Amino acid sequence: MPTSDQSLIVLLDANVLAKPVTRTLVLRCAPSGYTAVWSATAETEAARHLSGRQTPLTTVRDMIGMDLSPTGTTPGRFAATSPDDRQILADAEAAGATFLLTEDVDDFATNDLRLVGVSVVNPDLFLAERTERGVYRRALDVMASGMKNPSRTSVQLHAAIARQHPRLFAKQADLFDVEPGSTGHREPSVLFRGAICLRCLTPQPVDLPAGLCAVCV
Repeated sequence: MPTSDQSLIVLLDANVLAKPVTRTLVLRCAPSGYTAVWSATAETEAARHLSGRQTPLTTVRDMIGMDLSPTGTTPGRFAATSPDDRQILADAEAAGATFLLTEDVDDFATNDLRLVGVSVVNPDLFLAERTERGVYRRALDVMASGMKNPSRTSVQLHAAIARQHPRLFAKQADLFDVEPGSTGHREPSVLFRGAICLRCLTPQPVDLPAGLCAVCV
């Protein structure tokens, strides 16, 4: 079982914020033992990709009573990380984040991550490893209750989640007797980069390609 620690801070990148289902899952599953935050950098970028019908991120924050996390300084020191991602890594450091959730894990350089003690992880892998069963079930119930067009049951939503979150579905597969929704989802080649184990949260002396230390594998 993952270590449950509400002081565990997880920073959401713009590409996670811009996907309402993924974002909602991360927020709804936070009672598993972490705090999800995001910065002005991520919110500004994500807002460019939200349609006019989707809830603005400022409204989402107002609904959950969350302030923006701090903006980091001197992002230029992360010379090996993609230029577009240096500020978000600085923001993760400023927020005191242990994990940075992003779909572009391979844009972040290992040496830069070690410099600030942050690991980057794909949201599907993070949710699969960190979400407790009861919390996930309650998250599905709440999310399904708000779906009107089209309406979905918790079971149907669970099946649909498999399309973008196959690892989360597989981890919770025996929760319902339902087949995963069909998917054209192509999993990124890099899902984790860093040295902090996703389960026990113990920093390791070497990088963890799969996100788990030798004890937790």
